[in-house]
Amino acid sequence: MKKKERRMILLLVIIGIIIIAVLVNMRNKKNNTNGGNVGTGENIRGEVVGEFVEVLEDGTKQNTSDKLAQTKTFGNYEISNIHLTVQDGQSLLVGDVKNIGSEKANVTNVEVTLLEKGGKEIKTITGVIGDVEPGQTVPLSIANPEDFANAYDFTIKAMN
Repeated sequence: MKKKERRMILLLVIIGIIIIAVLVNMRNKKNNTNGGNVGTGENIRGEVVGEFVEVLEDGTKQNTSDKLAQTKTFGNYEISNIHLTVQDGQSLLVGDVKNIGSEKANVTNVEVTLLEKGGKEIKTITGVIGDVEPGQTVPLSIANPEDFANAYDFTIKAMN
């Protein structure tokens, strides 16, 4: 064998060892972050505990439904950047509310109906949107002392 051929073979062996080491390392990281239960019975970070729920590192349940997170429009409002989390059994629905109308929107009481994947109603909760100038965006935050982390979608409307 020529010296050039030996170097090529050695280089290929080294590359193979590096690839194997990277794959083993990735497999170990995946097993560590998705590994079932801790000795206390608590869910650990990254564990999926419902069809649309993932438990974060701090124990917060985060809804992962793409349908729930979609931008919603009702009246002169557009709600975007929507997230549903549950911590210590309390659900929190947050988002950004933009006045897409041409006039100021006064304080509005709203009904949010949380839905299962099949469209069945889980629960209706209420919230308030403050005064919003045309084009202005304000935060939306609606809390409820029940766990609705596995909701698939929601509807929102102004209360009469």
